[in-house]
Amino acid sequence: MNLNRAFALRLADLLSEKKMSKYKLEKETGLTHSALRYIFNEVNVDVKFSTIVKVCSALNISLTEFFNSPLFNLNNLELE
Repeated sequence: MNLNRAFALRLADLLSEKKMSKYKLEKETGLTHSALRYIFNEVNVDVKFSTIVKVCSALNISLTEFFNSPLFNLNNLELE
């Protein structure tokens, strides 16, 4: 699995867990609708670190919590 897919899947899981809509995430992070659409449709080649920080802040979690998922196990990721 590539890193962008892992990010999109983890974000979807956290939104569901926090009962937060994509719309509310847009408002909390300041990200545009198209930016989030690109994330969830895996259009982006790489997600900016600043985007990850904004998402973590909006979800009120640490970066450690965000990446604490089997999705980010280095043995499962295709890093290119």
